[in-house]
Amino acid sequence: MATGRTISASFLTKKDEKIIFLCEKISKIIISFIPEDKKNDFIKGYGKISYTRDGGMGVGSGKLQRDAICTRGRQGKAPFSNRNLRWHPLIVSENLFDYAREIKRIEIKGKNDTQVLVFVVEEKGREIKYPSDKVYEMPEKFVILPKHWLPHIDKLKNWNDVLWTQNSCVIPSIEACEWSDSVETYSLLGIILAVEFYKSNFDKVYSAVANVLRKQTIDKNIKLPSENFPKKDLDILNCPMCKTSILKNPANLPDRTRIKTWQPSWRSGKREEGEDSSIQIMHVKPLVENELKHNAGNVRYGHRWCNVSMTDHSLDETLDFMEYIIKVHKKCQ
Repeated sequence: MATGRTISASFLTKKDEKIIFLCEKISKIIISFIPEDKKNDFIKGYGKISYTRDGGMGVGSGKLQRDAICTRGRQGKAPFSNRNLRWHPLIVSENLFDYAREIKRIEIKGKNDTQVLVFVVEEKGREIKYPSDKVYEMPEKFVILPKHWLPHIDKLKNWNDVLWTQNSCVIPSIEACEWSDSVETYSLLGIILAVEFYKSNFDKVYSAVANVLRKQTIDKNIKLPSENFPKKDLDILNCPMCKTSILKNPANLPDRTRIKTWQPSWRSGKREEGEDSSIQIMHVKPLVENELKHNAGNVRYGHRWCNVSMTDHSLDETLDFMEYIIKVHKKCQ
């Protein structure tokens, strides 16, 4: 399976660089509102920026970059990127949608361990070919459909780890969004962290960040903050599921004692990430293929327990489910 970094992870277009620079500028604005003795803590854990497609190796970037502008880490016998920019131009989907143009075909070049996927698109009446390490240069969003893989299935099912790693170049449409959505999501999550974790003044940090968004020059046809960006509503600070502060336990429940299980002492532990109250990125309405839903109107920070309980359902669906469970167990008044 693909085990390494995304192919061309350290390569960015000029536009990619400008977008990440805007996120870095927003991060610095947020940091300016954080108490002096807490600034380094925020930078190290949340606000650090990596000029890469995958957020950098190890602790290359902070949580904000990984959550807001990068796709999830993925491995397996598939060409998925092991993290990539959410506005990456090459996506895979079950169906064709209006936000991406269909590629013409897939070719495989090379032999043995040098085999490379090549994606052919049509531009102004002529074919242009993008090998896996160059797809980040595509000028617009293109989508690969199931039919494009069919001619190569017998070959792909026998690919080894090396081949999958050197061809990890696509992102799933369900995780894709426009660059402006990523930047607004980065901004919103940064505000939430600054106010809740570092006691910054909500009105001041919100206004300052909104002002930076308003002055963006990456695309003058895009007006930021957009309609998706929440107004000055303190409710965005709480977990969207249990409506409790992300600083507290889910639903204000008492601490749960987790029984320790053996883990190899030579590996770094991630036990804290599995705590009920650890914060995770949440999508109030589940991500779907046919619509770009990773945006500031749909993304929040919430408790891990709350996030896991939603699985891939919407908040309303989850609440309906819980209401039924409470009724059949006769727990409601």
